[in-house]
Amino acid sequence: MFAKTVVATEEREIVVPVLEQEVSLGEISDASSARAGTFLLNAFAWASKSDWTSSAIVNIASQMAVLPGGHSRRGLNRTNMRIVEQYVADGIGWLLARGLLGPSMETVGGSSWMLTSDGLEAAKRGSTTHIEASLRLHADLHPVLNSSARPNFERGDYATAVFSATQKVEIAVREAAGFEKRQLGVQMMRDAFKVGGPLADANEVVPEQDAVRDLFTGAIGAFKNPTSHRAVEFDSPIEAASIIHLADMLLRIVDRAKARRAADTSDV
Repeated sequence: MFAKTVVATEEREIVVPVLEQEVSLGEISDASSARAGTFLLNAFAWASKSDWTSSAIVNIASQMAVLPGGHSRRGLNRTNMRIVEQYVADGIGWLLARGLLGPSMETVGGSSWMLTSDGLEAAKRGSTTHIEASLRLHADLHPVLNSSARPNFERGDYATAVFSATQKVEIAVREAAGFEKRQLGVQMMRDAFKVGGPLADANEVVPEQDAVRDLFTGAIGAFKNPTSHRAVEFDSPIEAASIIHLADMLLRIVDRAKARRAADTSDV
């Protein structure tokens, strides 16, 4: 069974230069892929040159390690060099998976890597949270969310993205239920999905119909109405992405209700 190599206790305080930034061998050994990737992101951004090969990163690190106290250098043994190599592989793999790192034109000594535009922006922000949240939206969203919600999110305008997504839900409900333009908001959701309402599923038991009604009224009341009435800041792109996914689900429920209503009308 394969297992990650662990650094010996007495060697944990050895300081290793990785892309011109120092990190202890113990921290390298303990790091997750995300922590390694975040370290390399910052290191790439501040390095004296923009592109590096993996072998150059590992070789320099292994040759220029500093003993505790910072008074002398020594080469890492094969085991510790392997730990550094794993750290660099984990970090680069994490960055590549998020589109933060890409190949440069330099190919001598193996693939040479440099930060992408998204990588540079993430380093400037000092956070990869926007990228992590964006990955949540890589799945296919309901088509109506692609015109405004998605591009506003990608620009970092989370409040507008949330407003647009929930407004699309409101419009879809109004059109599917055949309501007038003056009808809107929470009350419209109640009217559309109440028992006997135009979008309620009569095949479901009453508590389930009530639950769907409450789902729509809660979503519009909590996320659409506040952004309609005042400036609302969404500091967390993760939260904004989650609300957009909620809007996606609600729109698909509306689509099913609209199709069900059309089928009922054609049977009359």
